[in-house]
Amino acid sequence: MKENIKAIIKSEELKDLTIDIADQAIDNKVTEEILDGTPILKYISSAIKVYSSYSDRIYLKKAMHVLLEIGDVNWKERVEFTRKLDDENSSGIEKILLSIDKLETIRKCKVFGRLCKLNALVKIDVNRFLRLTKLIQDSYLEDLKLLPYFISQQKNNQQKYFNEEEFVPLVALGLIYIQRSEREPNEKIEEYSKWNPEIKGGNIKVVYVISELGGLLHKYYYDLFPEQKE
Repeated sequence: MKENIKAIIKSEELKDLTIDIADQAIDNKVTEEILDGTPILKYISSAIKVYSSYSDRIYLKKAMHVLLEIGDVNWKERVEFTRKLDDENSSGIEKILLSIDKLETIRKCKVFGRLCKLNALVKIDVNRFLRLTKLIQDSYLEDLKLLPYFISQQKNNQQKYFNEEEFVPLVALGLIYIQRSEREPNEKIEEYSKWNPEIKGGNIKVVYVISELGGLLHKYYYDLFPEQKE
């Protein structure tokens, strides 16, 4: 699998490949004549011959959804993208394959592929790439839609109307956090009644604040989710 994926990433034909054609190759529905005339399909077919179980086919489909997102990137930039991920423990290709294994939906694979494209085009560094990779793996993608809404409310000074329960997913993912103010000093009221307390104050103001990770996601949000851009 590793060598086949590496060959696909390096192939100049990747830019012309569609998911429908890739699926046909994965499902062994292309003729030998087509395979002989299209080297990139031979790499896919070769992978299937080695990894023929249902789960292997699903994995390869997931991988192709990732790779097709970087298809229009120059092949040299694709190769450099994987090289930058190399370290003493594993190669960049292995890191990508391990990352794909933790993506449970095709939609996540597409989002991850767009993240790979940002790195390949040098719009995001390796550290930020790895942080957002982990976020995509761990999140329920629908929850991430709350982030632009949170920021719009913050800009419009609408935090007092926040439904705290609504933003629990963002807190759990580390995209926002709760910042508490110092306790207000107590103040004795000279004239008070049963409707007005004798002592006022002692309150703690709670404010939601976007975290560094939240700011990072927001910066690249519409690159990862272009369909949500107005």
